[in-house]
Amino acid sequence: MEAQVDPQTEVKTGAGRGALIEFERVFQHVNGRCALDGLTLRVEQGEALLLLGPNGAGKSLSLRLMLGLDQPSAGRIRLFGKELTRLDDARLNRLRGRVGALLQGGSLLDELSVLENMLLPLRARPHSPGDLARAARLVITQLQLDGMEHRYPRALSLGQRRRAELARALINRPELLICDGLSDGLDQPALRDILAILRVQREAQGLTLIATENNLLELIAPGDRVAVLDRGRLLFDGTRTDLEGRKAADLELRTLLEGHP
Repeated sequence: MEAQVDPQTEVKTGAGRGALIEFERVFQHVNGRCALDGLTLRVEQGEALLLLGPNGAGKSLSLRLMLGLDQPSAGRIRLFGKELTRLDDARLNRLRGRVGALLQGGSLLDELSVLENMLLPLRARPHSPGDLARAARLVITQLQLDGMEHRYPRALSLGQRRRAELARALINRPELLICDGLSDGLDQPALRDILAILRVQREAQGLTLIATENNLLELIAPGDRVAVLDRGRLLFDGTRTDLEGRKAADLELRTLLEGHP
């Protein structure tokens, strides 16, 4: 395992060096319902943002919009400074090559081994066999997947599958990592280990991280950002420390977060 970092330790994120993601008055309607209601949100390079809220708040939808997997009903979304709705498929795919994504529902291909799944992001560009082997070995070691490289997804536990999916998301050294359901199948010690790895990645290469799930709140650093959504509206945007103070005085916010784990 790589060197461990206390998840409560403050990290100098380099925020302020430029926005990687910008939502400007974004609306999204799903089956006649307003799923996002004028969302304005900005994520700076090097930040860690935890996106919280109950089921149906718009968290997963926001992540899909960030990746250009869905189109907004109204408003503007910029990724790396480029407005997504103005990009053709080729340019959008090039931007996605700078992003690692771990989404709900699983994304491993059952007919490929763990190693073959991991190497998929690198196949889009020419790499020597040696480069591929070194990249794979690094993430295999970091995520404790030794001995599982040649297994198929059906032979893995849920936690092992989640680690393999994260390995594939990290193998291309992305500038931005988007995680939805990061803790699925992981116990608390394993989750702490993975968050420690991600913090090392942030320090080493300025990785920007966006994640969902209320159960991660106590594991992020006090200075990391938290945004809270409810029914598509942004209720709070600030640091974890700011949120703790706000919850103490805001019964609605406290009930929203503590009542929806």
